[in-house]
Amino acid sequence: MDPLRPEDPPEIGGYPLIARIGAGGMGQVYLGLTGGGRHVALKVIREDFDGPQALARFRREVATVERVRSRFAAAMVGAGLDAPPYWLATEYVPGPTLRQAVAEHGPLPPDTCLRLLAALAQGLLEIHGQGVQHRDLKPGNVILAPDGPRLIDFGIARGEGQTQITQTGAWNGTPGYVAPEVVREQEPVPASDVFSLAGTVAHAATGRPPFGGGRIEAIIHRTLDGDIDLDGADPRVAELVRLCAAKEPGTRISLERLLEIAASTAALADDPDYRRVAGVPRPVPVSVADAAASGLVPPDRTRTTVNGGGTAFRSRAAVIAAGAGVVAVVLGGAFTARAIFNGDNGSKGSGGASGAGQGAGSGTTSSPRTPPGGTPAGRTAGPGGRPPDEILVKKPTLDYQSLKFSPKDFTCLPNMRVEKEDEKFSGQLQVSAPREPYTKKTVKFGMRFKFERPSNYYLAAQVREPGPYGSAGPAWVNSKPQLYPQGAAGDHGLDLTYPDDFNWVGSQGGTGPLFGGVWTIVWFRVAPNGDAYYLGCDGFTVK
Repeated sequence: MDPLRPEDPPEIGGYPLIARIGAGGMGQVYLGLTGGGRHVALKVIREDFDGPQALARFRREVATVERVRSRFAAAMVGAGLDAPPYWLATEYVPGPTLRQAVAEHGPLPPDTCLRLLAALAQGLLEIHGQGVQHRDLKPGNVILAPDGPRLIDFGIARGEGQTQITQTGAWNGTPGYVAPEVVREQEPVPASDVFSLAGTVAHAATGRPPFGGGRIEAIIHRTLDGDIDLDGADPRVAELVRLCAAKEPGTRISLERLLEIAASTAALADDPDYRRVAGVPRPVPVSVADAAASGLVPPDRTRTTVNGGGTAFRSRAAVIAAGAGVVAVVLGGAFTARAIFNGDNGSKGSGGASGAGQGAGSGTTSSPRTPPGGTPAGRTAGPGGRPPDEILVKKPTLDYQSLKFSPKDFTCLPNMRVEKEDEKFSGQLQVSAPREPYTKKTVKFGMRFKFERPSNYYLAAQVREPGPYGSAGPAWVNSKPQLYPQGAAGDHGLDLTYPDDFNWVGSQGGTGPLFGGVWTIVWFRVAPNGDAYYLGCDGFTVK
């Protein structure tokens, strides 16, 4: 959980907010309270994402979540679709994602993997029976709740009768977990979730990405033509995973047959190894005053009125109340129009974990990651106003998501708007990167301001690999904020080196080798709290 910021609203849809618990490329996720004191996860679509396609995706997500009734998924509490801010409220559950648990504790024991496989198969069977395909099952979208796993993030799920929202030549899913037929035909079927289940359990059993790491093209090639990585996995687990990972959907084992084989007399929640990796839920504030005392809510917001269950604020979407004592998850929503990683590819330095209990969607998370042997960094300035190491990109518009360097005229398209306070510096921004096709293993690039030498001015860069990655940016990595040099050094500006300055635990993704294609560099001005604002763009071409 992170404290609310001054720009955050005190309430959404009548629910007072008590913390930030995640962020995706198109939305922020908050922890809120109902009139009865229950916790809800409130996902709010960003105001600058009000285009027809973005709203269509959000409306489809609400419709999908509304129809899902399963103990392995969260019930919807409410939604607001009539006017901005558009929001979706689901029940909230604490607990790590499967990816977080494996990263911290290592591969799960064989019996635990088999029980997990059966539980997730049961969950898929239930949502398939309601005419819904998940379409992005992976370790990051499985929450290990105290009473069993939950499937989260129905942002790219699709129910029967819903129109697919995508672009020609694009597909939804995560490389390494997406089924071959989705890549080839761009049309998932229920058996596609079974393939994703194979990759998810393979990761739980081995601690490795199911089809290796590296470049997206290599992962997709291994998905289409290679074998799933089960080296060292227990033979019982490996046999079932291979049956789920058949290349053709018609030859994959059915969920019903899978449950017959993998059924266990012991519940997963009673498995001591499951309880060990799921951990003890972190205490959550039970009131606005409690959250204020914890430093999560500004003291002046303690008089916020809790929604008492009235319906005046509700949208035309139905409100579904769950039984007392049921715990569930944030349904983050990926909003992807193309393939996404979200840290589940297992690349070096990958750290795209959502905080425990979030399940927030893809893209930058507002919860700083924990470095090895350390504690999470705060979202407040350090000594001298230094921002935290991890930046949070503000206003990541559709133009920002599609921003690419053009070697034809050494510009970036589409044109991006900068904040008014940055216009002076953006107009003086001079960038440097190789202008001839590049062949070395590392690359140095930089920036400088032509006239100004601002003091206490922090900048960060984002490097984007070649490829049509779309809004989620699976191969986008960030530098730490760097102070613009003063004095004579300021005349030379700020220089960075890829991959050296981007290969760190909180960079957002994993750095890879330079390979052929057009690379894009995005420069940001970073505020003391870590918020990053677009300043300019550059790039280079690798042979």
